[in-house]
Amino acid sequence: MIACPGCGANLLFDIASQQMKCSYCESSYDPYQFDSMQKDASREKVYDAWIYSCPSCGARLMTTDETDAEAFCPYCGGASILFDRLRKVKYPSWIIPFQVDKDCCRREYSKAARRAFFTPARYKKAEMIDGFRAIYMPFWSYAVEQKGRAKVDVESKTSRDGDYLITDQYTVEGDVDVSYDGWTHDASKAFDDEISECLAPFNTEGRKPFTPGYLSGFYVDVADERANKYADDAKRYFENLTAEKLLESDEVNRAAKENEAHTIGITGVSIPTKVTKTEQVLYPVWFMSYREGDRITYATVNGQTGKVVADFPISPWRFLAAALLTALAVFAVLSLFFTLKPESTLLLTSLLLIIGVLMCRKQSKQLSERYNDEETARRRAAYVNSQKIAIVLTVVALIVSGVVLLTHPVYNAVFYGVCIAEAIILFVLIRQAFLLQMQLATRKPPQFNKKGGEDHA
Repeated sequence: MIACPGCGANLLFDIASQQMKCSYCESSYDPYQFDSMQKDASREKVYDAWIYSCPSCGARLMTTDETDAEAFCPYCGGASILFDRLRKVKYPSWIIPFQVDKDCCRREYSKAARRAFFTPARYKKAEMIDGFRAIYMPFWSYAVEQKGRAKVDVESKTSRDGDYLITDQYTVEGDVDVSYDGWTHDASKAFDDEISECLAPFNTEGRKPFTPGYLSGFYVDVADERANKYADDAKRYFENLTAEKLLESDEVNRAAKENEAHTIGITGVSIPTKVTKTEQVLYPVWFMSYREGDRITYATVNGQTGKVVADFPISPWRFLAAALLTALAVFAVLSLFFTLKPESTLLLTSLLLIIGVLMCRKQSKQLSERYNDEETARRRAAYVNSQKIAIVLTVVALIVSGVVLLTHPVYNAVFYGVCIAEAIILFVLIRQAFLLQMQLATRKPPQFNKKGGEDHA
């Protein structure tokens, strides 16, 4: 808690004015005015923080205000989070203060929710949107230095010479002496990496030296990933960045043009790279969760730019209504302007069936990439088995369709019978696609190590 010098009431950081504001006497102060600067520069700067933990999932949040915690856990939707302990927390190096206030957050989310036509109405209600909470998320920021001999292996476009396909490979070498700063990765196990990557980028030009005043009235997620965990990722990122810059240089372009080499990809990078500095930074995120049964959905808004990243489940009734309306519209257009023959109808249903199979396979791949836990593996296995059956039926139906189209039987009932069979298979595929989409748009409530890990951060 930071007391107002005028009346002693609690000061809170005001996003609109970027000042510390007293709700009682309405006085405003610069956040750095209350920074307890250490006289001894060799001493590490720390601030007092109250740690709260969720008894359900183990997630933990910090606050500088000695007040009750939020009524529920933002990560698992638990009924409450409980006071854990008071501790000294090391100053992060930088902070990007909230620029987007709650009203703006609600507007941006509402715009995104309106565009998600198939999302159930409850995700768009005012009482749910009001559930957004402002949380500072911890990130590790890495700086690297590259000095020495750089070598980039490159592959060029494949060309044909008679019966041979020729692919040129060449190496670009040069001396480098460069340094980079600002590659970040979220430092919280609770904050999903997929969400944090989608929320990026944050504009690092807006960051400021940390002072506890910016945290007044907000919560901070606990950093429980070790600082060196993403160092290799940072080095790879900057190695590839330097490799691309080398290939874009005038000298390399002139040499490539003289040798008629057309680069299509980098096959290897060898650049001496070392991490010179790792800092903790805090970035602003508006966070909301909605729990229904054993599944949970997240909605987040970048607290600096207003970018929305949210899970939007599909309402089966909205999906069904849209499908029926689309079918009626297509039927009406075809009836007015075309005369569908049995052959054309069979070709159309066969095409829709192929699209349905491809859509299910794509969603199944997305599910595999997003989840790798045991429960999801079992669900995915059940989907894959049913999908295999549907694919076999699809192949059989398409073969029968081909035979019917080639033999052209006299009775139209044969064409329409195959169309009905394909429509039934297509319905099964659409149902699978819907279930897969629901799996992708919802998550299991998280479970974290309740012993935490901020002691390592």
